[in-house]
Amino acid sequence: MTEEGIHCSQFSKSQDYSYGLSQLNFQYTINSPKETLSVSRIYQLDHFVLTHSIVDRSQGIFTRCSEAQKDYLGFRFIKKGYERHSDGEKTSILKDYTIGIFDLRATSRYQREKLTEGINLFIPKDCQTEKLFAPSSRIIDAERGMGRVLLDMVFQLAEQFTFCSEEENYLLLKHFIQLFCDWLPETVPFLERKNYNQLLVSATDFMRRNLQEAGLTIEQTAAYCQTSIRTLQKVFQTADLSFSHYLNDLRLTNAAILLYQTSLPITTIAFQSGYNNSAYFSKRFKQKYHLSPMAYRKKTQLMLERDATEAYDCPLLTKI
Repeated sequence: MTEEGIHCSQFSKSQDYSYGLSQLNFQYTINSPKETLSVSRIYQLDHFVLTHSIVDRSQGIFTRCSEAQKDYLGFRFIKKGYERHSDGEKTSILKDYTIGIFDLRATSRYQREKLTEGINLFIPKDCQTEKLFAPSSRIIDAERGMGRVLLDMVFQLAEQFTFCSEEENYLLLKHFIQLFCDWLPETVPFLERKNYNQLLVSATDFMRRNLQEAGLTIEQTAAYCQTSIRTLQKVFQTADLSFSHYLNDLRLTNAAILLYQTSLPITTIAFQSGYNNSAYFSKRFKQKYHLSPMAYRKKTQLMLERDATEAYDCPLLTKI
């Protein structure tokens, strides 16, 4: 196989399949008392590699050759079967309609428990694809929903690879990877309630610390939280909030506290709360508190004076 263009190789024996992968700097061993391979194809398109195989019970290892220059991510799409994968620290199970994502710098030991049909997609790491990988291997349920659509799609791509031109295959594969990158941040573990809560706490803490920044955006907040904008929007929606409304509420609450606790000018308080325009600040403040900032300050000061007087006149406090 050469570096450029698309190439398809078909194998009928396990050892030939292993040798074909070794030519692309992937080490794969398959151990079984009998020949287990019934279908096996390797497609190479520039630096992308896709394999489709149907293999019976077997075990072995899979890794990226250490001398290879490029780092790769490995995607394992299982339509039917059952496999255990271990990197020495964690064991992952791939079964019917699941997707696994693995860092190919680590050696994965697998044990295939029954006849399994699967596709491997190996893609180079870059600033986009590296975000797909969690601190350890990630297993995704693809039995229904968008996961099922993507899993079926990759099997359809494999079926049509030899009937499409090099340009068509490259375009299809690039769009598939982009779609996967857009979708994956919305899946487990990000949709778990405990992670929603953690993200909400992290996001709101960041927003409080940066209230003075008039240009504070959801993009900046999502980047700080190391999540996608869409995921962060869902986090706020789960709490019946929106980012913009919550940010505005934080700004106005901060302004109310400053009006109550300090004698700072209204314009200074507006700026310290993230408003560049004091007139706009006064308008938003009145919408929330039904008083202008100045009227709010006077009212709270009167309340303080009244509370102090009442406390002083209290018989319990003056009784000797």
